[in-house]
Amino acid sequence: MKKTTACILTFLVSSVLYANNITIELKQNDFVQGKLIQKAQQPLSLSIIFPDQSSRLLAQNVFGEQDFMFKSELIGTATFSILANGATVSDQDFTLTIERHIPISAQIAPPKVIENTQLEELSQKIAKNPEKQTALINDFWDKAKQAGTPLIEPLDEQQSRVTFLWRGATKNARIWGGVSTEHDFMQRFGETDIWYKSYIVPNDTLVEYKLAPDVPTLPVDENTQRRALLATAQADPLNKTAYFEKIGQNIHNTDKFNYASLLKLPNAPTQSFLTEAPNIAKGKLQQLIFESATLGNKHRLFVYLPDGFSAEKNYAVLYLFDGVEYTERVPTKTILDNMIAQKVILPTVAVFIENPSSESRRVELPANPIFTQVLAKELVPFVEKQLNIKTKERIIGGSSYGGLSSAYTVLNYPNVFSKALILSGSFWWQPKGTPSEQSHYIAQQFIQKEKLPLCFFISAGFYESGKSAICKRSNYFA
Repeated sequence: MKKTTACILTFLVSSVLYANNITIELKQNDFVQGKLIQKAQQPLSLSIIFPDQSSRLLAQNVFGEQDFMFKSELIGTATFSILANGATVSDQDFTLTIERHIPISAQIAPPKVIENTQLEELSQKIAKNPEKQTALINDFWDKAKQAGTPLIEPLDEQQSRVTFLWRGATKNARIWGGVSTEHDFMQRFGETDIWYKSYIVPNDTLVEYKLAPDVPTLPVDENTQRRALLATAQADPLNKTAYFEKIGQNIHNTDKFNYASLLKLPNAPTQSFLTEAPNIAKGKLQQLIFESATLGNKHRLFVYLPDGFSAEKNYAVLYLFDGVEYTERVPTKTILDNMIAQKVILPTVAVFIENPSSESRRVELPANPIFTQVLAKELVPFVEKQLNIKTKERIIGGSSYGGLSSAYTVLNYPNVFSKALILSGSFWWQPKGTPSEQSHYIAQQFIQKEKLPLCFFISAGFYESGKSAICKRSNYFA
């Protein structure tokens, strides 16, 4: 059995581990970041079992490579577990790399948060009876637990004030998702262990979020520090509506780090297509492996064929990036089944394109001419030949980088794809060295081309208005 220990200094550590049941010595608040590389024939899952035998799923369905990170809440020896279909794998089937192991002593202390007294009533009670502070705090928390969080205060017919709460953090608490894209810091309530953040929002708000207590502040680059929030982000323990990120999950089979919480105000839209309907025809998913010598990698493809699929019929074919997310996190198969059954759309084929790794996603999707050529000239013919699909039109779609890539793809291959489904497209992206006056890079590529017979559906969230300005840039592109 092999061990890896915490770094004493603040420099980065990169140690490669080859045996299963790998152990790691942890101290409370240690930050650990690493990578699992899959070499087996089957996808891998990675979990860590802590000294108290509690476990956390760090990566699932790994085909290629996957980054992971966590923050230790305990002291002692923890064990990594790497499995394929529930069975232990051999040393040759994977590589596990610990890239950073940073103890609390080497982490950067955050600036002090200025006290805010939005919890006015509680603040006044404590001011009048400071000797009763603990009892007053406990009473407030019991009521919050009973009501559920976030706390919701209707202001008028259009708006409400929502207040997110956390208790027990010692250094900071942040919000992942929710009504901001900036991972906002929560404010500490006086010198207590309660943290909060309030927003005024429309009454049709529907968002998922997590809370991240004591996010390590690390001696690393800005992007890694931003992602360090994922080491502690977890479901809100007082929220009564769980949002599971994968089909088949529930509160009994999923640890707190692998599902989110839902904020749903009274006027939030219904999402009837998301629920599996009984007694309707259902399509099937098939899996293909597309290997590209040009890209030097393999992509898993998950293909949805509608009920009654026939090689003699012509179909619209929807190609979606981020294939695992759109088959496991988003119930796209259920959505298609329901929409076809209700005759909202005609029977449609869907092809979900997986990313071999997070790094390949960062390289291939943002306006990459080589990847786009492979997609249009190799991947599409491969899929449609393998499954005998006759095509009447093709749609390319995706979220974030996938939305950006969809726009770039129809621009360059309008004879292959005539429509684009762009969800929260990363239109902030531009090649390095692009002049500031050309910041709307993709939009300007369209302006420079002659008008094309293309059709777009472009959508961005109401709250996607942070530094990346996804909502604003989507409007500009449209």
